Amino acid sequence: MKKIQAETLGFVPQKDIVYNKLLPYADKLDNESNDILARIKGNLGRAVQLRELWPGVLFWTRKLSTYLRLYGRKFSKEDHVLFVKLLYELVTIPNLEISMMQSFARLLINLLKKKELLSQDDLELPWRPLYELYEKILYSKTEHLGLNWFPNSVENVLKTLVKSCRLYFPVSATQEMLDEWRPLLCPFDVTMQKAISYFELFLPTILPPELHHKGFKLWFDELMGLWVSVQNLPSWEGSLVNLFARLANNNIGYVNWDPYIPKIFTRVLRSFNLPVGTSQMVVPRYMTNSYDIGHVVLWISSMLGGAENPAQKQLNGLFSSIASFYHPSNNGRWLVKLMKLLQRLPASVVRRLHRERYKKPCWITPIPTSHRLTDDDVTHFVESMKQPVLMAMFSKTGSMDAAQALQNLALMRPELVIPPVLEKTYPAMETLTEPHQLTATLSCMIGMARSLLSGGHHYPEGPAHVLPLLMRALPGVDPNDFSKCMVCLDILDNAYMAPPCNLYIKISGRLSAFLLHMAA
Repeated sequence: MKKIQAETLGFVPQKDIVYNKLLPYADKLDNESNDILARIKGNLGRAVQLRELWPGVLFWTRKLSTYLRLYGRKFSKEDHVLFVKLLYELVTIPNLEISMMQSFARLLINLLKKKELLSQDDLELPWRPLYELYEKILYSKTEHLGLNWFPNSVENVLKTLVKSCRLYFPVSATQEMLDEWRPLLCPFDVTMQKAISYFELFLPTILPPELHHKGFKLWFDELMGLWVSVQNLPSWEGSLVNLFARLANNNIGYVNWDPYIPKIFTRVLRSFNLPVGTSQMVVPRYMTNSYDIGHVVLWISSMLGGAENPAQKQLNGLFSSIASFYHPSNNGRWLVKLMKLLQRLPASVVRRLHRERYKKPCWITPIPTSHRLTDDDVTHFVESMKQPVLMAMFSKTGSMDAAQALQNLALMRPELVIPPVLEKTYPAMETLTEPHQLTATLSCMIGMARSLLSGGHHYPEGPAHVLPLLMRALPGVDPNDFSKCMVCLDILDNAYMAPPCNLYIKISGRLSAFLLHMAA
């Protein structure tokens, strides 16, 4: 099929939309897309040669954006590279109108979104024009005087653009950035925040292993020593942690974190700002400059694995020390961060397992076999999180965070997670005096429905619990208790939306009669 399509188009498409093949006029799409693409290329090139930004270039870049929505990246790799280079030159035009720059930037971000399509050998983009544009807009000397006006969305657009382009910065970019911003590194000056934010945003962290000496090894020891030496949680420390988390995620197995792992988990624990002592003292200066939980879980999940798995040992200690804070009787501002940690950490480990075991290989360096997560590593991870998650099911902030955590834990090890939740669910469905327990446990069962129904060699007895759960859920469809009614309908919906199974035919008649009676 691909050979026939390539003969019709005249090139091998980068990545088209597969669902277009299901359309009734799918046989006409190749000729139609070829005609539209030829007009876009011809008119866009002509408008650029004539320097007609408005309406020519802007009109045909919007046509290209529409083409991407309708047909995907249905053009050759050579055209893809040329489109990216052209849009990059348009974005970095000096004194370009902000609205026009944002339009070009969003299209360029869309072209660079699938990083597996273009390798670093196919494309190289200079970093300095982006830096000058970022400096001019975000650190403008005239905006506060009212001489310039920038929309609120321009900062996010520029940051996303830099994140998309930094993968294709030249190898020499790291040393050039260090020469440019290292003079700003003074912990006692306001320029420190600016320098660290630039490092976090611009430094490339994806390079082949043979080029690491020109990449992160130029700055890792220096910035890590700076982070270890500073103890008062300054405002720039969060940006530094974000940089380390990105480095760890992009270079699993190539960075030696072992000497710093105890310090890392100590700092993470301190950033939660938990009440300590008999007076429940909280240090107020730690309230604002805490770490971003999304980057913290990325950092932790990237350090797991290895010969002795030291990160897992520290993670066990971390959850042992904070387990009591997940008790349903506890509440406070710190609980929000703890629940986010509980929700996002299993999801991050699931993404890493997908990357290691199932993701299609591309030009990006894969994770070494020695540092991939084994079945024992996954089991230890699930065991370390099981107890806090089971307590968090009945938290005062709700059970949704615990349900999402249990969903991801059940994808990894259903035999460890599903049985204790079932032990809490069956008694909750029999009692009439604790409706909160019923809604919390059923919400968690809904999250684990896929793992329960699929069975498999890890938990083959899972489907046997479906019929008893559904039969016990029928009386819960009570319009007088709206929350309980919705949860019971959700679990029925999840069961019936699963792949067909003869098990459900047994209760279909009872369920239909029951629902008709409730509707009447």
